[in-house]
Amino acid sequence: MAEQEKQAPEQATQSQSTEQSGQQQVAAIDVPQAILFSISVLSELAWQKIGLHINPVTKQIEPDFKQARLAIDTVALLIEMLRDWVSEREYDSLRTMLANLRLNFAEQVQRQQSQGQK
Repeated sequence: MAEQEKQAPEQATQSQSTEQSGQQQVAAIDVPQAILFSISVLSELAWQKIGLHINPVTKQIEPDFKQARLAIDTVALLIEMLRDWVSEREYDSLRTMLANLRLNFAEQVQRQQSQGQK
């Protein structure tokens, strides 16, 4: 019993230390960086949901145009929110990436519709 009582405070201290470390890492990231990370994640999900990238977990192509549209629209909003926070070059790069997503989305939707009509 005494051994368990000694371990409990040590575990609590380790847990607090890990939590503080996580908080420090989050504090080191500013909001524009977090938004850029979110754009990166959402754009990759959009490519997967368009059906042009393989889902790394299932190793399958899993198109879902409704989710792809949500991801693309959210990326568009986030890019506009970052306009004053990134360089003109980075903003242009983000807009190009968005244009590519939109173009490929439209092509895949059209391809699916034409295959459905055959």
